[in-house]
Amino acid sequence: MRKLFAILTMLAALMLASVTAFAAPSLVDNAKLLTPQQRQAVLAELHKQEQAHNVRIAVVTMKTIGGAVPGEYANKLLDDVYNDGAKGNMVLLQVTNTRKWYIATDKQLKQVIVGNEATEYMSKPMVAEFKKDNYAQGYITYAQKAGELLEYYEKEGEPWDPNAGFNWFALVIAAGIGGAAAYGCRALLISGMSNVREAVEANAYLDKQTFALTHSNDTYLYTNISAVPKSKSSGSSDDGSVSESSADSDHGGGGGSY
Repeated sequence: MRKLFAILTMLAALMLASVTAFAAPSLVDNAKLLTPQQRQAVLAELHKQEQAHNVRIAVVTMKTIGGAVPGEYANKLLDDVYNDGAKGNMVLLQVTNTRKWYIATDKQLKQVIVGNEATEYMSKPMVAEFKKDNYAQGYITYAQKAGELLEYYEKEGEPWDPNAGFNWFALVIAAGIGGAAAYGCRALLISGMSNVREAVEANAYLDKQTFALTHSNDTYLYTNISAVPKSKSSGSSDDGSVSESSADSDHGGGGGSY
């Protein structure tokens, strides 16, 4: 019931914000994080990327979504509100009271922006701005990175993959050649150091003509031990990495904390 109420509240806010338009606005700042000037700048970038790639790229901020799961809430926004992009739809949901973010993609864009790596390509630089309370730049960065992923797909005909084109065999060959060259240089330098010879025992390095040990004594005083407990990880990442997902057959994307 709480989840349904949260969804209905969101839909009502979107309807009020777009009373004179057929489609919901691409930016809905219910959390009041932006100034009017910042809203204009963010909308300009969102519209730029939407027109360039014929997709819907939306941003929705909320103070709270009650007990709803961010991913499910964002998926619902795609299904009910942001579903008019000719080549796909995506939405960034930010919930301020829990400091959660979620980027959801519909079935079309799920095939274009694939996996956590693609989502993190957008989210990591975005979250870096969120941590500085620079939300406007965070939304602009999200839109720009989304545009880069879409442009890559349009040019290459396949989704962006961070491991594409990486040749492990070439890496092994390069490492082998580099190691052999380093070993050869080391051996050459050592062979040229005529005054350096390995010794079996440490006292072989002493000049017995000028040094004589007549007395030795070891005195043990005390030992101080300081133990500092290691901090425990909370299990969640706030660097923009994807730590939770509500992806299914009709939705992609993921989210985390900031």
